Amino acid sequence: MAKVKRENKALADLTKATIATLRQAKFPLIMPGSAELTQACETLLIQLQTRFLPQVTADAFPVVVVFGGSSGAGKSTLVNSILGTQITPASIIRPTTTEPVLVVHPDDAAAIKAHPLSEFTKVVVDENAIAGLVLVDAPDLDTINKKNQALSRRLLECADLWVFTTTAARYGDAIAWQTLELADQRGITCAVVLNRLPERAATAVREDLRKRLITADLAGSPLFVIPDYSPMEGLLQAQTVAEIKNWLVLLAQTTLAETVAARTMQALLPTLRAELKLLAEGIEAQANALTDLQDQAREAAAAPLMKLTTNARAGRFGQGAPTAAWLALASTGTPLAAMVGANGAKPSLLQRLRSNREKRDIAIRKLFDTVLAGIQAALFQALVTTQERIEREWENDVVDTKDFIASGKENVELLQITHTAIKQWQVLLKSIAQNSRRHCWLSSSGNAALIGSAAAGISGVMKLAVQFDLESDVRQARRALADCMTQAVEQIVAGYNAKLANIKLLDPTSLQLRAAEFADRI
Repeated sequence: MAKVKRENKALADLTKATIATLRQAKFPLIMPGSAELTQACETLLIQLQTRFLPQVTADAFPVVVVFGGSSGAGKSTLVNSILGTQITPASIIRPTTTEPVLVVHPDDAAAIKAHPLSEFTKVVVDENAIAGLVLVDAPDLDTINKKNQALSRRLLECADLWVFTTTAARYGDAIAWQTLELADQRGITCAVVLNRLPERAATAVREDLRKRLITADLAGSPLFVIPDYSPMEGLLQAQTVAEIKNWLVLLAQTTLAETVAARTMQALLPTLRAELKLLAEGIEAQANALTDLQDQAREAAAAPLMKLTTNARAGRFGQGAPTAAWLALASTGTPLAAMVGANGAKPSLLQRLRSNREKRDIAIRKLFDTVLAGIQAALFQALVTTQERIEREWENDVVDTKDFIASGKENVELLQITHTAIKQWQVLLKSIAQNSRRHCWLSSSGNAALIGSAAAGISGVMKLAVQFDLESDVRQARRALADCMTQAVEQIVAGYNAKLANIKLLDPTSLQLRAAEFADRI
């Protein structure tokens, strides 16, 4: 028995490195082409793990022969008949084969044990198997079972030899021919078994089938015909399957096995580099799309944030209700009237004794509450606008952003962010007031309210701030307000970008490097 000798440590190491890299290659963004790239990556992994790597790491490895075809084609009966024993179940109930059955000779059992095929097939070790070959009975190609469909595709990528099994009634099925042509494109050697061929239709069907093989550029594929001896049960007669069995035995015992295995390996090499580069380009496209989404969120916040910070630094939050409240609180007879009428003069001791600073503190804090309400409303509206703009930009993107938008909504609580920003500014105002120039009209808390009201842009309060030498404190308060607003808007952006920020993509240069390393092997 001749097995294929494969000794190439350098190529084996490169293959293992490529497999490790491909396992990290993900396409998490749902966008045009991402599903196809994911499938291409999975297919390439299967090919490298199940076809390529065993060939370059083992001194000798059996040729993998997969029997595939449409429902009712008689694949299980054919495999059993070749082996001369009932190993894989055969029945008129469809589908019969729901789990791939792998039959291997005891001499090859150790080799197949470490092969990825053993992970998703039922492995049967039997003396009747052909040494040097692994025979796999695959699920139907036309099955509606999604799991079996995936298994059939995976087995195709594992095969060194694909035995397309069909009948006179099913040989024209489109899905079967698509799979056969795909196998040939993958460099997999193909053979065709025309099973259960009625004598009356033999000439016409064989002629039509040969034409189809020529059209599909598969004229060189071996064609085996099994006459229809139905009705019958159990195994086919030995002479009925003798031709295909002898061909398989010859395959196992001659250098033809090396040709079959080498063809699958050599056919993969030319496309391997191109597919690795394609996957690298796909990851780069994902990275660009990811960056674009994050940039869109930041850009969507730019205009609302600019308006907020410009108004904060210019003191434009004092119009309307705050100014009206000031006029009412600073009119004649009110607690603030004496302070306004002082016109910058220092009060006499009597005035200080008679003055009621607590009432002035209450009045100025009441004014500041009106200021805070106005600033809070403006900030909240800006946050709403930012959120709407981000979602509108994302909804119009080529990436499916529904999950990212939903995550963003969960991550941000607009009222909480607004309240936090306002509280933060109040804390900063308190610190500014404690370090400001002292005067006797207000306590430190009242002075903080005065500075905050002046920072909002109430002209009458600003005049008091000038009188009390608080202009620099007012400017500092405005900058602090702008900073708090900036942080609030950035929280919205960060909340929406949070899920994007957790997406980790493979560096595409690693795949490009693998592609370049395989270039010397082509």
